[in-house]
Amino acid sequence: MRYKSMKKIPILLSFLLFFISCVPGGGAIEDMTKDLIKTPPSLLSYTIEGNTTLSLSFSETVEIKEMLINDQVILKERLGSSFSVPLPFSLSPGEKAGIKITAEDANGNIERFYLTVKGRNYETPSLIINEISVKGTQSNPDRIELYVLKKGDTAGVVISDDKYSFTLPSIKVKEGDIILVYWDRSTTKKSYERNRGKMTYIINASAPSTLSGPEGAVIIRKEEKGDMMDAFFYSEKGEDALKEGEKKNLFSEALEVAEWEGEAFDSSLITSSRVMARLPGAIDTDTCDDFFITAARRSTFGEENEYAPYQGI
Repeated sequence: MRYKSMKKIPILLSFLLFFISCVPGGGAIEDMTKDLIKTPPSLLSYTIEGNTTLSLSFSETVEIKEMLINDQVILKERLGSSFSVPLPFSLSPGEKAGIKITAEDANGNIERFYLTVKGRNYETPSLIINEISVKGTQSNPDRIELYVLKKGDTAGVVISDDKYSFTLPSIKVKEGDIILVYWDRSTTKKSYERNRGKMTYIINASAPSTLSGPEGAVIIRKEEKGDMMDAFFYSEKGEDALKEGEKKNLFSEALEVAEWEGEAFDSSLITSSRVMARLPGAIDTDTCDDFFITAARRSTFGEENEYAPYQGI
């Protein structure tokens, strides 16, 4: 019995040596499926269609264990790589909702996704920057006036400088209406009706800082990170001042989408008692030639612009 046991040992060693010699990496056993097993699924894209349907696309086939919107279940135990999920309610323009997704792939990898979706505004009005006050004081605070060229709903429209963005609330505006935004200092002034039924809407942006004094940018977008609707650039140092920082990025984008052309508006004469205004008649060539400087006491915030250029006296 002892002899037979000893005889089996060389056979066992030979088998082990053969197995190890066939393993790559000098005898180290490599898990050839580790990447396949451990890589979780990824979400490639998602969008809200018509404010009523959530569309998603994954990197591979997954099983949706659970999908919720604002903690309300909207999908469970569904297999696929792309999904079109009806929402239990329609998102209002600018309204945000939280999406939570638990997905599992064929290898048992589970991934959780947390998304924020927002209702889109399909009735965005056409707006232009009409009058701007920088270097504000208590009596003449920083303000941005917008003029309505085409009617619509302002919900989700974003106005910004190179530091802060403010999202407009839902206002049903019509052609000729004015939106006057008090930037960093709030006002108790109320919206009012002007002549011939035109409205002036007054809003507080409550920005944490004033508009840039020497040089800056004012931008209108159809929605957050959306298409640029209008742009205005001003500088007391010429175009070179807009070639650094966030102003540079905004300037390049405006040039690319043709919302600005040429040099920035010369703001060297701007003081706390002078403002920048668009020429009467809402002239819009997307250049600095559309604007002029006027004394603050001659400014027309909330009203139709009048041509009263500062004479430098």
